[in-house]
Amino acid sequence: MIFTDWVSYVAVGLMVAVLFYAVFSIYLKKPLGLYIAMAFHIVLGILSLPSIGLYVLGLAIIELVIGIIMTVTISSKNNV
Repeated sequence: MIFTDWVSYVAVGLMVAVLFYAVFSIYLKKPLGLYIAMAFHIVLGILSLPSIGLYVLGLAIIELVIGIIMTVTISSKNNV
């Protein structure tokens, strides 16, 4: 049981760290950071499916949508 608790704390810590990375990627207008955060959240969400995995996978989908929107808006501003 001790190993399971330790792994859970590490997984939650990684999820929060990647969430901060995603927030800073939005602030700095870097969509690649959102795609990287999305990949980490998908992996961590699958690994923690029985407990909070669905919330983390939902967060990954939101990151994907925001990343696509940011990519489209940034590329349209560069083309004009």
